[in-house]
Amino acid sequence: MNAADIYIEKYKNLERAVRERYQLKNGDSISRFLCSQEKFRALSEDIRYCQEVRNWLQHEAKVSGEFALLPSKEMISFIDELTEKVRSPRRCQDIAIKAERIFSRSMSSSLRDTVSTMRQRGFSHVPILKNGTVVGVFDENSLFNYIGDHGNFTLDGTMKLSDISAYLSLNGRKTERFLFAKPSAYVEDIEEMIEQESRKGKRVIMIFLTATGKENSQLRGMLTPWDIIEDRN
Repeated sequence: MNAADIYIEKYKNLERAVRERYQLKNGDSISRFLCSQEKFRALSEDIRYCQEVRNWLQHEAKVSGEFALLPSKEMISFIDELTEKVRSPRRCQDIAIKAERIFSRSMSSSLRDTVSTMRQRGFSHVPILKNGTVVGVFDENSLFNYIGDHGNFTLDGTMKLSDISAYLSLNGRKTERFLFAKPSAYVEDIEEMIEQESRKGKRVIMIFLTATGKENSQLRGMLTPWDIIEDRN
């Protein structure tokens, strides 16, 4: 087999993988589908080009029994890598921060110490845990909203996060959302959830991975939309 024959066979493998993974019909264009998916969007030009080459090799007549052009090794490798991404999509647990490495606080933690650590380490949001489950999230808006309702106050060492617990809720925030999923959830499914929230005017801040994928379950890890973007690149 020459490079063209190898390329055609590998492209067929890609087609089978895409149709099986995403339940596409035989008449559906796999390149159009892949290019519409967020996780493959950065590869869309290469995907379309590979389809054009495949169509040309399949449908154009040979010259004296030989292909008029041959795909490069790089193109063949690209198809192999793309097929692997389709067959073995990334799971959240592959890119998540493990529970033991997450900077978290409890309701009894000092508010002043929490703010100080956040400034030093550049954290914008901090999960609040109780017996290993997420019961709230602290961020600067928590403090601003508290001040807005209670007026001036002194951030001394006696104040605890429990004193502003009403402003740490996971739900009911105007523009922010916190998602929960199982560690085994596919990253691409989380991307779709983030997109759905965005269409509703909500910004996903954190995705908490728990044993059951529910809010009342033990925290196993965490990731952010930025972690997903970095992994994609």
